[in-house]
Amino acid sequence: MRTRTTFWFAHAALAILGMSGLACGIPQEAYDRDMAAIKKKCADDAEAARQREEQQKARGDAAETQASSEKERADKTTSDLSGTRKALDECTNKGGNSVKSLASCQIERAEVQARLDRVSASVNKVRDALKAMSDAGKLQVKVARGFLIIALQGDILFDSGKSKLKEDAKPILLELAAILKSLPDRLFQVAGHTDSAGAEDLNWDLSMQRALTVVKFLIKDGGVEGKNLSAGGYAMFQPVADNATDQGKQTNRRVEFLLIPNLAELLNVRPSP
Repeated sequence: MRTRTTFWFAHAALAILGMSGLACGIPQEAYDRDMAAIKKKCADDAEAARQREEQQKARGDAAETQASSEKERADKTTSDLSGTRKALDECTNKGGNSVKSLASCQIERAEVQARLDRVSASVNKVRDALKAMSDAGKLQVKVARGFLIIALQGDILFDSGKSKLKEDAKPILLELAAILKSLPDRLFQVAGHTDSAGAEDLNWDLSMQRALTVVKFLIKDGGVEGKNLSAGGYAMFQPVADNATDQGKQTNRRVEFLLIPNLAELLNVRPSP
């Protein structure tokens, strides 16, 4: 509005000056030059005023746009914060029990690992005690069927089909007895095994008789506590080699000592009163 007022005021001034100049006898050429200069000056002033007005309007629009954007950002930030707080609250409420359960699980896992470590230490203690005899080839220490097994070839201990100990076998069993006595908290089952030759009933009897013979010798001559030993016969039903060959049959004729797992140690089960 201000630009238009200035423009019309300038034109009115030019009209008045024009009439005054002609009335005073000013030459036409000078008059036209002055009028041109005045017109240009008025046009420049009008253009400058218009530009100032547009700049002011632009600044106003920009300020309004910025204020609107800032409000939108503020509203979005508030909304995001509200949503985050809500999500955290839900997570905390839902995860409270989970966190407790996780902590309990970690404690239980540590306790189980500690029990397994104790069992492993016990097994390694037996292995270490038998290492010299194992290295000398007098027996074999292995893990099979869930047991730590001490295996002696049956032909070293007994003649074929017999359950009487050979004299050469006694020093080996006495050496083993000394080791078993050093492990008073460990229980062992002496297990007899046969090859597949002969009748099944005879193999049952033979395997059991051989196991009993070894147990009795360890207790009577070796001084091992009877409460730490038991006997079992498995006949031909747990072969470790092929019974179709003579070498396989010889391997299957054996006596094993099974280290009995301590369930109280492994599962943290209290013994019955």
